[in-house]
Amino acid sequence: MKTFIHYLSVLIATLIIVSCENELPFSIKDNPPKLVMNALINAESQANLLFLNFTGKDATTHIQNATIEVRVNGQLTESLRPLPPKQEGDPQCRFNITSKFTPGDVVRIDALTDDGKYHAWAEVTVPQRPAEIENIDTLTVPMLEYGHIRKYLRYRITLKDRPNETNYYRIVVDKQTTLRKYNYEEEGKGEYIFWTKHSYSFIGREDIVLTDGQPSTGQDEDNGLFDTARNIYGVFDDSRFKNTSYTMTVYNSTHVETASEEGSFHQMDIIIRLRSITEVEYYYLKALNLVDSDIYDETIDEPIKYPSNVHGGTGMIGISTEVSKKIEIETPQRW
Repeated sequence: MKTFIHYLSVLIATLIIVSCENELPFSIKDNPPKLVMNALINAESQANLLFLNFTGKDATTHIQNATIEVRVNGQLTESLRPLPPKQEGDPQCRFNITSKFTPGDVVRIDALTDDGKYHAWAEVTVPQRPAEIENIDTLTVPMLEYGHIRKYLRYRITLKDRPNETNYYRIVVDKQTTLRKYNYEEEGKGEYIFWTKHSYSFIGREDIVLTDGQPSTGQDEDNGLFDTARNIYGVFDDSRFKNTSYTMTVYNSTHVETASEEGSFHQMDIIIRLRSITEVEYYYLKALNLVDSDIYDETIDEPIKYPSNVHGGTGMIGISTEVSKKIEIETPQRW
């Protein structure tokens, strides 16, 4: 699964005013810049990044002087200035949102430039938290992948739909590999340091819900029999299991993927995260599934229109709630 910053960058790239496929007359006067405001906020976290940019003719441009105001149920909870650049030469404008959000809260986020020329805002109701994951069964199985048989861990995840409402969900398989490396900075005083590497890729092609009723196999994919978008971001609605339980099947590799300079293996945990997401985030991530699948060709296919809930600008603000279960992997598979 791609990182949060990756799929924000994909959205930003699509907000260029002039299409790459057609040379159209362009006038800055007729197409003034707009604020681009993007954030995928996890209500379980108090460290969420919001990205702010301007649209432009050939590429988005960066903002240096702006303020973000966060209101929860009409009350101002924080007023934010941009974070320092992550590294030299990185002008991306980021804000760290630390407000606490609970299900049912109405959250409004405003972006205002210091010169008073631009003001964009979005309002989102925090979705109700999903029901707890009922059970997860795991089994190591051989799978055909790109013409080769490899060992994968199969997860059968039993979840229960929230009753009497339309729900939108996202499944995240968070593979956390803890590495250790000896610190030689001080002679005679070195010690091991630990850090965690995350991987989010998983295989959900056999599951009827994750594939919108079009499951397939690894052999089907290798043979090109099913030319459909892959559900890279693990989004689904409850239309196939409304008001009842469902057992979802996904796979991932527990192979230790690390370069020697990164350190040696210490521990691996798999966190299965079930998120309740808003409708606009659901359709936004479905659009990204199409863009990031091999079937989409931007040179011949129609441009994709992304949903936006930002007023006075463009972009997407999503807020999710989450439940999770941890699986400890004592001895990861190596081959």
